[in-house]
Amino acid sequence: MKTLARITTSTALLAALAATTGCATSSDIDALRAEMMAEINRANATADKAAADAASAKQDAASAKATADQALQSAQATDEKLDRMFKKSMYK
Repeated sequence: MKTLARITTSTALLAALAATTGCATSSDIDALRAEMMAEINRANATADKAAADAASAKQDAASAKATADQALQSAQATDEKLDRMFKKSMYK
């Protein structure tokens, strides 16, 4: 995703650069290059934030799974205990 955003942004800005090369001054080209780099940096920052958010979500999911596993073990232990109690009461 990060690479796709970078390629798309670079392509669009390079197309604009190619279209204006014939009559553009070097300062125009430098300004366009600076704009292109700023756009790439913004895209990279967005991609980095998305990656950090995904890592955080993955960690939260792992924590929730661990809690669910503990709850399952507790429920199974309670079920076994109740089953033993029921069987014990049936023998009396």
